[in-house]
Amino acid sequence: MQFLVKIMSEEPKTVKAGETVGPGKYVCIDCGLELPVTESSKDLRKCPNCACETYNCLPMTHIRPDIKTPEDVRHPPKR
Repeated sequence: MQFLVKIMSEEPKTVKAGETVGPGKYVCIDCGLELPVTESSKDLRKCPNCACETYNCLPMTHIRPDIKTPEDVRHPPKR
């Protein structure tokens, strides 16, 4: 629980269009559009709604450190 509190209290990481990102949710800092990424490696594009190039990053690994791929989300490793 302490790990979760620490993550929520930190500022979200920002990423720019053109960067290669992993699975997670990317939220446009201008219009708030959520751009989900399910691939393990993908180049982030400009926001299709407002053409902004900066997103707040909420990677899947913040949920559980052992969740690294979309397959892990569907079938989580046992703890």
